[in-house]
Amino acid sequence: MTRKQIFSWFFFGIFIFLIYLFYQIIKPFIFSLFWAAIISLILYPVHERLTRFMRNRVGMSSLLMTLLSTLVLVVPVVIVLTTLAVEMFDAYQSLRDKLELVKLRSMIEHLKELIPVTVLEEIEKRFNVGELKLEQVILTAVGTISRYIFDQVQQGAKNLTSIILSFIVMIFAMFFFFRDGRKLYEELKYLIPMTEEQKNRIFDRFYDILNAVILGIIATAAVQGFITGVIFWALGISFAVLGGVITFVFSLLPIGGSAFVWFPVGVYLLVSGEFLKGTVLLLLGGLVVSSVDNILKPLIIGGRVKLPTLFLFLSILGSVKAFGFSGIILGPVVLVVFLSFIEIYKTEYREAGD
Repeated sequence: MTRKQIFSWFFFGIFIFLIYLFYQIIKPFIFSLFWAAIISLILYPVHERLTRFMRNRVGMSSLLMTLLSTLVLVVPVVIVLTTLAVEMFDAYQSLRDKLELVKLRSMIEHLKELIPVTVLEEIEKRFNVGELKLEQVILTAVGTISRYIFDQVQQGAKNLTSIILSFIVMIFAMFFFFRDGRKLYEELKYLIPMTEEQKNRIFDRFYDILNAVILGIIATAAVQGFITGVIFWALGISFAVLGGVITFVFSLLPIGGSAFVWFPVGVYLLVSGEFLKGTVLLLLGGLVVSSVDNILKPLIIGGRVKLPTLFLFLSILGSVKAFGFSGIILGPVVLVVFLSFIEIYKTEYREAGD
C-alpha cells in the first residue's frame, strides 16, 4: 500500500467519523432544521423578489421573511395544535362519560333495523359470532381510541420544553437558510460527484416534487380540513377543530381521503336521529369537501410530477410510520430521487452498454 493510499484511507476514515459526530450533535434538532429548510425552499422565490425590491439588502430581507413565515405559517399551526390538544382531552372526557352501554344499545338497535335481517344473519353465520354485539365492538374501539388520544396529550405536555426549543431552533435556522440559501445550494451541488446535467435533473425533480407535495397534497388537505371544520362548527357538531385535523390527515391518502371522516359522521347523525344535520353534512361533504381535491390538485400540480400512485401511497405511509409527520414530505422526495437515479442508470450505463 502506497503512502497516498494510506493517506486516503486515513482521511476518509476520519471524515466519516466526523460526519457521524456532527450528525449526533444536530440529531435532537434534525426535524426542526428539516422543516426550516422546507419552508425556506418553498418561499425562496418570494425572498429573492423581496431582496431585489429592498435593493439587495439580503440580511433585512431574510429577517423580514423569517418574521412573515412565522406569523403566516407557524403561529396558526401552533394555535391549531393547542386547540386540538384541548379538544382531544375534551373528546376523551366526553366519550368516557357519555358513551354508556345503555345509551349506545338503543342507537345500535336502530342501526340494526336499517340493515336487512338476512345480511345480519349471514354475517353472524359466516364469522361464527353468534348474536352480533355491535355495541361491544364500538365501545371497545372507542375505549382504545380514547386511551390513545389521552396518552398523546400527556406525552405532548411532558415534552413541552423540547417542543418550544425545537420551535426556536426552526425559526433561527430559517433566517440563515434565507440569507445563505443560494450559497449552501451551490456548495451542496458542487460536492455531488455527477455531471452537471445529472445534478440539474435530480435537483429539478426534487424541487418539482417538493412543490407538488407541499402545495398540491398538503395545501389541498389543509383546505379540505379547514372546510370540514367550518362545516362542523356551522352545524353545531362538537369538536370542529379535531374533525378538521382528522380530515386533513385522511385527505393525505390518495384513496378515500376526507370521505373517511365526513361520511361516517354523517351516517352517525342520521342514525342518532339528527336527520337535517346528517343530510347537510353528507351533501356538503360530497359536493364541496371532496370536490376540492379534484379542483386544486390538477391546478397546482398540473403535469409537472408524474409518480406511480401505488408507490406514492406506500412511500407516504411508510415514511409517516418511520419519521412521523415529516414523512409526508420525506417519502415522496426519497421516491423521486430513487426514480431519478434509475433514469440516470438507464441513460448513462444501460444504454451505453447496449
